[in-house]
Amino acid sequence: MQPTIRMHHTASEKNDSPGKYDDKKSSYNNCNRGIMYFYCSIFPVAVISLAPLLFLLVKPMAAQAAAPYSVSADKSQTIWTRDGLEGNSFFIKRPAMGVALTYEYKDESRTTSGSTAKDSYHRFKERVGFKTDGWLYHPALMQYSLLFEPEWIQSREHRDPGETAKIVSFSPDYALTASFLQQKPYTVDLFASRLEYPIWAAFSGSTESITETYGSTVRLKYEILPATFGYTHTETEQSGYYNSQNIRDDYHLTARHQNPRGNTTLTSTYSEDQRTTQGITTRINTFNNSLTNNHQLTDDKRVNLNSFLSYRAQQNESLDTENFRLKELLNWRHKKNLRSNYSFIYDRQQSGETHTDKTSLGANLTHLLYENLTTEVGSGVDLYNYSDGEENAFNTHLDFAYSRPIPQGTLNLNMGWNYTYTARSGADTSVTQVTNEPHTMGPAQETYLDNYNVDPNSIIVTNTPGTIVYIENIDYTVDVTGDFTRIHYLPFGAITAGQQVMISYRYLRDSAYDDGLLTETYGFNTTLFHDWQLSYNYIRSKQNILSGQAPDNQIDDSVHRARIRYNIRWSDTALNFEDNNRQSSRAYTRWEILETLNYRPTWHMYLAVKGYLGQTSYKDNDEVKDFYGVVTTFDWLLARWCKFHLEGYYSSIRGDLEQTTNSGAKAGFEFRYRIWKARLSYDYTNQNNLSTEYRRREQLFRFEIIRITW
Repeated sequence: MQPTIRMHHTASEKNDSPGKYDDKKSSYNNCNRGIMYFYCSIFPVAVISLAPLLFLLVKPMAAQAAAPYSVSADKSQTIWTRDGLEGNSFFIKRPAMGVALTYEYKDESRTTSGSTAKDSYHRFKERVGFKTDGWLYHPALMQYSLLFEPEWIQSREHRDPGETAKIVSFSPDYALTASFLQQKPYTVDLFASRLEYPIWAAFSGSTESITETYGSTVRLKYEILPATFGYTHTETEQSGYYNSQNIRDDYHLTARHQNPRGNTTLTSTYSEDQRTTQGITTRINTFNNSLTNNHQLTDDKRVNLNSFLSYRAQQNESLDTENFRLKELLNWRHKKNLRSNYSFIYDRQQSGETHTDKTSLGANLTHLLYENLTTEVGSGVDLYNYSDGEENAFNTHLDFAYSRPIPQGTLNLNMGWNYTYTARSGADTSVTQVTNEPHTMGPAQETYLDNYNVDPNSIIVTNTPGTIVYIENIDYTVDVTGDFTRIHYLPFGAITAGQQVMISYRYLRDSAYDDGLLTETYGFNTTLFHDWQLSYNYIRSKQNILSGQAPDNQIDDSVHRARIRYNIRWSDTALNFEDNNRQSSRAYTRWEILETLNYRPTWHMYLAVKGYLGQTSYKDNDEVKDFYGVVTTFDWLLARWCKFHLEGYYSSIRGDLEQTTNSGAKAGFEFRYRIWKARLSYDYTNQNNLSTEYRRREQLFRFEIIRITW
């Protein structure tokens, strides 16, 4: 049996063969003779403390040598079998075990507003990994798994201004699961763990988190209504660019009913989340419930009804919100090439003292002609009821999509028209609350709020489930230009590049008026010679004020988007261009070049390079933002017993309101000889945020020896 001692590994190590002793705490260090003397003087203490665990390994090996691999018929005896130790009322699987010795050296400097602080340490670690599983009394009563990874740490730290400390600590990392009554209609699972995870990622460098978790789950496996409910408590402490602590309690319930005509699912969760970052604490409680039902109204499955009902309530220090939503979708396939869809949606948002009720009705008909031309026509009505006014919108649309093969490729054409008439009534001006407006954030993403005249102090940014409240000037920044509000992504924060977030805010709604909005869309995309892809889209929106006082920012927008892509086996090149001429928000022009190269000259060598370069120019105030970056990965198997890995990155954003650079590199050798493994690695991180006058540099050197007993 190969051991599977759990230790964290980097992305480049995940494809190693099973049974390796994975790296749990990735760090990089520099050693000297004086430190080695310090290490040797205390190492025997750790070895003596590990002797009982080593003895557990020796005994089963000796027993196997003396006895054949057969199971005794006398269950009253405790015997060693091929798989482990078995008795009348228990079984312990033959354990996997490994030992690791590590030396680390870390040097870090942080500069804030011209003041620099430097920290460094020399650290020795002795670690034992022990993993097994089995059952108690009977396999049908209780099955368990156990992971125990005790670690002894001796550290000598130097901190500004001239402080020195010697630290000896013990880290009892573990993971325990127990499952009761696996074969019964009701099963109870218990779990508890304390695990430490190092994280290395491009554009964020190295961070480290300690996660403690415990909880239980009850599974009811009845055929008519299977259900699962449980509780989980999680505490996470993360260090890196900034220190963050998170405490979270989750209660969850899931039930499902299925029949030949459809299925129904109920999901209910309640969570309490507290996050502390750089001394700033945010709390949020979320109660989320949803009920979905998919039902086939006819035996031939031509008519289907999909229903969705949800209730969500959130409480945080800035805003309490409630949301009730009912959605009904009817899909009717009349013929092979003809179908219709009908929808009804009722949505109620309650935010503090304000509320919004929305009722929507819609219907559309889709027809496919000769497998090439798809035509869709439809109409709908949206009825809004605010705390101090109403807004009723009626819309209709007509869309065409044409597709056909051409020599050496495929051609797709599309065009569409949408006309919306909106009548508004109520107060001339009023403050309106927007809750959970979805946006995507990233270094090259323009994130503007949908409405103007926003109160910046009312902005709340959360993740999609609403369980994490992000912090301004750590995770994002707010930029107000004229009447428009932009959210800046910060590359060193907790929001990952390309992540979708939910933004809530208050804004001053325009006075009552009636208008008509015509939107036209035209576009094409084609594939040529299997490698070339060309696309172009044009959007034109024009607002016509029919009565009342016209708003300050009328819609008179046109957007051009073009893309050229050349993709072959080892190279993928793309050029994106967007010319955004808007009156309702900021106008800008953006271009971006993306390149990905993959090169494998031999089976034991691999090189990948990903880069991007772009610029965004704003037309209202001549603001320019330049951005570029590159990520490279190189793997080289020098011999069957030696592997080299190199990873580097660099990114830069230069603009009038945002200036950041981020660079780093990671290099390492891994050596293997039978049950021995050695790793030598170096990590460098340089993060510089000129907007907040913060800079962080870190060097990490590490040497590790691992021995797997079996």
